[in-house]
Amino acid sequence: AKSQGIKQLMAGGGVVLIGTTLIPLLSGLFG
Repeated sequence: AKSQGIKQLMAGGGVVLIGTTLIPLLSGLFG
């Protein structure tokens, strides 16, 4: 159960990290 929570946390963190990286890039391209 604990390792599954860690996996979910890492997956969520990855999504956030990708989002915060891509949003400025996309806004720079389309801005």
